[in-house]
Amino acid sequence: MPDSYLVHVAGAMRSYYKDFSKYAKGREPSQKVAWVTSFTPIEILDALDIEYIYPESYSAVIAASGLEQPLLEESTRQHLSCDCCSYSCCFEGCVETGKGPRGVPPKPDVLIATNNQCNTLPGWWNILAKRYNVPLIVLDYPGEFTEDPIARAYVEKQHKDFVTKMEELSGNKLDENELAKRVENSINSVFAWKRVCACLKDKEVPPTLLFDNINFLITARCKEETSLIYNLMADEMETYPECDKSLTPLFWIGYPLWYHKDRYLTEVMDGFRVCGSNYITWWNLDYEGDSVWDKLFTAYNNTFLNLSQKTKTDRLSALVKASGAKAAVTCRNKSCKCDYVSAKNVGIPQAELEVDMIDREYLDVERANKLMSILKETIS
Repeated sequence: MPDSYLVHVAGAMRSYYKDFSKYAKGREPSQKVAWVTSFTPIEILDALDIEYIYPESYSAVIAASGLEQPLLEESTRQHLSCDCCSYSCCFEGCVETGKGPRGVPPKPDVLIATNNQCNTLPGWWNILAKRYNVPLIVLDYPGEFTEDPIARAYVEKQHKDFVTKMEELSGNKLDENELAKRVENSINSVFAWKRVCACLKDKEVPPTLLFDNINFLITARCKEETSLIYNLMADEMETYPECDKSLTPLFWIGYPLWYHKDRYLTEVMDGFRVCGSNYITWWNLDYEGDSVWDKLFTAYNNTFLNLSQKTKTDRLSALVKASGAKAAVTCRNKSCKCDYVSAKNVGIPQAELEVDMIDREYLDVERANKLMSILKETIS
């Protein structure tokens, strides 16, 4: 039997969470620890042997474990409004109570936030910086709104200043060849993940598999084993049966619902099959350029949510068209307005569902069913 990707998934999970249990037992990590937002250039941190942890991803794990509601309530008691991003509320409840499926992550030595995803994150990281009294670094990516040569020079200077600060923190000196290897690993991970995503269109692939396993592209894209996991996963999926063509192909626009057993609303999907999702493409970063600094600029300056509305609409419309979808679900996410507004004018009928990726109490299944019934009538 061919090597299963699940064996490597288990190993990668153990590696990522190795210091959570040690920290719970009072032992300090052997490396310096950075808490980072989703689109931080982790290639630099990995090349300097700095451990990095994603509070957003851990909030998703908490919700998938069914533990989010008490933590959301605790964050409200600590005066963090429930209208704030549910990732932040859930994680704040976790660190306040010390409760989570894997405990709490090791205390950060530095906090790193970026604005190439949403502007909530620097604000949330300011709260964390006050809590732990550690340095906060905010990397500013101007996106398409600044002329390329100016933006490129501006971001490269930030990246190199960032390297200097991280060298001082870690006591290690950056080897640019090691950085180049991490960038190449990220390129390979993206390429392999695209193979996985391609299977969703025509194969009998549960979207849950992609929603859950994109985790490694987020938290470990620069690790060599990530592309191995995804290539093995794609090899397996390519042998799956063809999908049921009698079902209407549907595009899922928005976050997975991490508290849901399937990560999306299977209970309102009668007659539909999910053939595509924009979320699973967000971390397909484009590392173009001649030098390692050019590649890092292109990847992190041009993340999907950091693009102009026109470019986002064009890209999303192209994804929808390539998927063959005849209809779409658009998640009007309480926590992420910037994702919702990028979903306009995709050219097919849509049902707009009011949901949240963490807070299950925000979901009205009865109303979602009514909206999906209207969608069926519209497309038929």
